Amino acid sequence: MKKIFFAFISLSLLFLTLSCDKELPYPIKDVKRGVLIDVVRMPSTEGVLTDGLTTGNYKVKLTIPENQGDYSFMKNAQLLAVLQDVNGSRSSQVVMDNINQFPAEISLNLSDIYKKFGQTAPTARQILFITANVVLNDGTVIPGWTALTGFNNVAFAGWQVDGRAYSSNVRYAVVCPFDPDLSALAGDYYFESPPAWGDEGDVVLEADPTNPYKIYVKGLAEVHGLISNGNKLELNFNPVDFSVSGGPRVILANAAWQYTNFAMQAVSGSFDSCTNVYSVSITISVAQGTFGTYACKFTKK
Repeated sequence: MKKIFFAFISLSLLFLTLSCDKELPYPIKDVKRGVLIDVVRMPSTEGVLTDGLTTGNYKVKLTIPENQGDYSFMKNAQLLAVLQDVNGSRSSQVVMDNINQFPAEISLNLSDIYKKFGQTAPTARQILFITANVVLNDGTVIPGWTALTGFNNVAFAGWQVDGRAYSSNVRYAVVCPFDPDLSALAGDYYFESPPAWGDEGDVVLEADPTNPYKIYVKGLAEVHGLISNGNKLELNFNPVDFSVSGGPRVILANAAWQYTNFAMQAVSGSFDSCTNVYSVSITISVAQGTFGTYACKFTKK
């Protein structure tokens, strides 16, 4: 039987008194002021790579946000490609240098990029990230990514650029060729939730008759041993980048164990066209409270 657990977070204040001559854990001379560079995919360009292909329309835009202020101490920027291989390991290569006009719209040559990694073409389940290095006037390079720290400047996600959140990188997943009839998106699937939730079973994914990218999931109430009220969970597939978003919270069963109004809402996720698997974070709740958000999967049978 499912139970709702309420987490109470207590905040403790720790007051530290530091003397004026307290030394920093690193030399102050090694601290460098950087420049924030926003990196986004250009509209109407492709958002995924295809296994084995280096053709396509791929373009990114580099912008220095107004909040940055003076950046005369920057010599130029470099375009940095970060490749996550099938085994999860990551490495990086500079694929363009001497970028000094902003905003900059840059076309990506996938063939050249993959050659820098010693490969000829994308491989399914790789992920290619595009970010930027900053080169200062004294020659210092502030990397947009390192194996030790990951992507730089992710803490500035709250900054606004052109009416949206700041972006430190563009992500291109490598997918398998997609069936143009979209048959993979719907049909008989198997639902799995993580051990923390513990339910699994057969469901049916149905495409909206007017929008093949809007998918409704039938059978989730029954998977949980409940009586369905006929409502279905909504998933929205984005054909540009193969991401998945959800619709509104939907009540799937009027009664659930000792609770009422069992509901689900898909938060975010992705679709793997190589294995026909949806990986989706789903928030599960009842009228009395929320159980939490769980990483779930729908696998085509």
